[in-house]
Amino acid sequence: KEYDGKKLICATKEGLKLDESEEEKKSFEEAKSKTEGLCTLIKEVLDDKVEKVVVSGRLADSPCCLVTGEYGWAAHMERLMK
Repeated sequence: KEYDGKKLICATKEGLKLDESEEEKKSFEEAKSKTEGLCTLIKEVLDDKVEKVVVSGRLADSPCCLVTGEYGWAAHMERLMK
């Protein structure tokens, strides 16, 4: 699917890439290393309810978001299949 020469992708799937400057990438990597222990703890608490817990650069105001796997069903399709 394309629009105006650009490939359209689902924003709810993992692997969304946004343009970042080098400074933003560096600060993201620092934040990611600081929160590694928290991600591990959340994964242990949620256990098999989640596939993985990672730090994301896509959030601005929300503490977390749920995304579907890159090749998995969209949330709406999963609800329909249940």
